[in-house]
This record gives sequence, structure tokens and C-alpha cells, in this order.
Amino acid sequence: MPRLAYLGPEGTFTEEALRTLAPDAERLPCANVSAALDAARQGEADGAVVPLENSLEGGIATTLDELAWGEPLIIVAELLLPVEFSLLVRPGTRMRDIKRIFTHPAAITQCRGFTARELPEAVVVAAPLTVAAAQEV
Repeated sequence: MPRLAYLGPEGTFTEEALRTLAPDAERLPCANVSAALDAARQGEADGAVVPLENSLEGGIATTLDELAWGEPLIIVAELLLPVEFSLLVRPGTRMRDIKRIFTHPAAITQCRGFTARELPEAVVVAAPLTVAAAQEV
């Protein structure tokens, strides 16, 4: 059973990609893309699953930089993972009560039509990961 590093923590879209690509693999969550790729480079993991691009924002700069400038790695698989976002609120919260949206910048970009239409006055606060924003709620 391979041990694969991934951009964690548990619950990220990257973990979902890993579960799709290698459902039986042992998972090693890492704090960022660099740590996941370094785990593969240093032999702590047999490989790594990291985001390479998204449909609206394009390439993920950190991943591209790591692949271009870090110790060489070989890409052995690619996965197109459709993602869906949820607006999480505390019970009883009404749409008009929402003043701030806590999320990753890429997520808000992908949801910009909804937020412009439904929450035009809400302030967006950047989170390091969408899962971190969900944990905050």
C-alpha cells in the first residue's frame, strides 16, 4: 500500500482527489504544497497529490514553482476533479444576516456570481484553505 502525501488537512479537495486516484493508499496530510512535494522528494512518502490548476484561476503558482525549481519529480497521473462549494452558517442565520464570508481566494472567485447576486455587501476574508473556513464556522 503506497503512502501518499497531500495538501491537507483532512477534508480538502486534494484529499478527495487522492481518495479517487488511490483509495487504498495511506494518507499523509501536509500543511502546504511544498511540504507535500518535499515528503515525496525525501522518501517520507511514495508520492504526493497536489493541486496543479483550477478552471477559473489557472495554474497554482506554488505547485508550478515547486515543479520548475525544486528537486525533479515525475508526474504519473492527472485527475480532473469537479468541485462544489457550500455556504456554511450557524443554525438560524438568514442570508441578510451574513456580513463576512471566510474562504480561500480561489473559492470566492469560483463563486463570484452567487456572491455578487446573493451577498453583494458581504466582505470576503481570506482563509488558507476552504476546509479551514469550514472549521471556523
